[in-house]
Amino acid sequence: MSGGSIAAARRPSTGLDQQKVVLALLLAVVSVLVLGPVLLLIRTSLAPSEAMPLETLEFTLKNYVQLLQSPRTLSLVWNTAVYALSSMTIGVAIATAIAWCTERTDMPGRILVRILMFAWMMVPALVVGFGWILLLNPGNGALNVMFRELFGFLQPILTIYSFWSLIIVTSFAVVPTAFVMISGLLRNMDPNLELAARVHGGGSWATLTRVTLPLLTPGLFSIGIYMFMAVVQAFDLPLIIGLSADVPVLSTRVYLLSSPDNGLPNYGLASAFGVLLLAVAGGLMWAYMRATRLGERFRVVTGKAFRPKRIRLGRWRIAALGFTFGYCAVMMLPLLILIWVSLQPSYTTPSLSALGGLSFDIYRRLLTNPMISRAVLNTIILVVSSATIVMLISCLIGWFTVRSNSRAGKILDALSFLPMAIPPIVLVLAILLLYLNTPLYGTVWILVLGHVTIYIAFGVRTMSSALIQIHKELGDAALISGASWLTSLRKVTFPLVWPQILNGWLWVFAHSARDLTVPLMLMSTGNLVAASTLWNLWQFPDLPGAAALAVLLMAALLVVVVPTQLYVARRLER
Repeated sequence: MSGGSIAAARRPSTGLDQQKVVLALLLAVVSVLVLGPVLLLIRTSLAPSEAMPLETLEFTLKNYVQLLQSPRTLSLVWNTAVYALSSMTIGVAIATAIAWCTERTDMPGRILVRILMFAWMMVPALVVGFGWILLLNPGNGALNVMFRELFGFLQPILTIYSFWSLIIVTSFAVVPTAFVMISGLLRNMDPNLELAARVHGGGSWATLTRVTLPLLTPGLFSIGIYMFMAVVQAFDLPLIIGLSADVPVLSTRVYLLSSPDNGLPNYGLASAFGVLLLAVAGGLMWAYMRATRLGERFRVVTGKAFRPKRIRLGRWRIAALGFTFGYCAVMMLPLLILIWVSLQPSYTTPSLSALGGLSFDIYRRLLTNPMISRAVLNTIILVVSSATIVMLISCLIGWFTVRSNSRAGKILDALSFLPMAIPPIVLVLAILLLYLNTPLYGTVWILVLGHVTIYIAFGVRTMSSALIQIHKELGDAALISGASWLTSLRKVTFPLVWPQILNGWLWVFAHSARDLTVPLMLMSTGNLVAASTLWNLWQFPDLPGAAALAVLLMAALLVVVVPTQLYVARRLER
């Protein structure tokens, strides 16, 4: 009898009972989290615009007729497609070039580049957008003022409020995430294939175009689809830059219909646009999954050990350094201007004469403000609770996904993956409609609910990938020794994958802190957090206060996430 059969024979019935109870609870929780909001969103899109979805039994297609007949719809779809495709193309191209220089060449400063890229992944898009506005605002942007004083330009030569400015800022924001994904492709590609091409007479250009790029194409294609999908779903930068530039996209249209500045919300039409955006995202998710499956045919790393060979750049080293650290310098500009503004009593462009006015008074004002203190407490509750709940649920779902062959386990896996295909703005609108008249609405816990729903797909994918590497006999050994199923998970299985659990927790922690979609869509006086307070200060406007809060938020994320990641990396190297 095999070890697995012995374990099955000796497993106490309480272990099976625990599994059944936990599986049933997980199915119920994930169904409420994911299916409830989506079904209500579809119902709302079929309800009259003036009625709440649960207050009427009437069904109508008027919202879809209005959506399809409106000339603005085609413009919204076109703007969204051009915005996403252009931002993705530029961002992935820059990330590919930097990743190639970092992973496959002898360019100096490679470790510093990796650290900077990981650090910038933690910087909220909201903070980056505010920084670029302070730099490129036509009237008093720091760069426009500098060019006017140095060269005497009468008109501003740069503006943040244009379609191409939105695209370029977004593409720069895309680069760190794309870099991390592409660097893995380059690091794991067997250099012997390129060596074989050179042995047979292929030059550097021929090897690059006929060997390297074809091998990278499937991976780059899947990454491109993923980043395109991420930009289609983006909300922060289109809100703070796109609306002022009169460049509406689908995500901001959903927000404006559900949270108008004047008048009543049009939840019916907003839900119809949400269903349209959901369909677009679903198609992109299908393309991404297909591209990922096709990429399996191009795996070239085997069990044999190999060491990537670095290309000597020679005289091109200066060009590689200039390009890579030029991008790094550009990315520092919005952060530096925010630090400068946060140290001034009122907005002042950088100059030697303004150095005398530097002070930390704005920080003292923020830290002694009761509203800010309450927002900080709510933020701590939000990020810690969201990250902990997501990873707890993800660990359990990941176990059933890997170990269970039952239909219930497969359904649970599919339900947990569904939020990947739902744009956050659409999912939050559905959550708003579902919990609008409940005690949960207006509290910080509805924000936790939103983040758990959005990030559970990431958590499950992370834990499934980790648990699939753990042999089931390790857990069975604990069961044979008399431990319950939950005890074997707690003391045997999960300790073996603690780095993935911690990294997943940090990822959710950081993204929960930097997210604006959920706090803004569900904002009330009782659930203000750092992101929504930052938005309010910017709109007030209190530019020094907004800049100071942005700096504090960015610093808090970096102080928590970066040292912990370094600690995990060092522990794994032992």
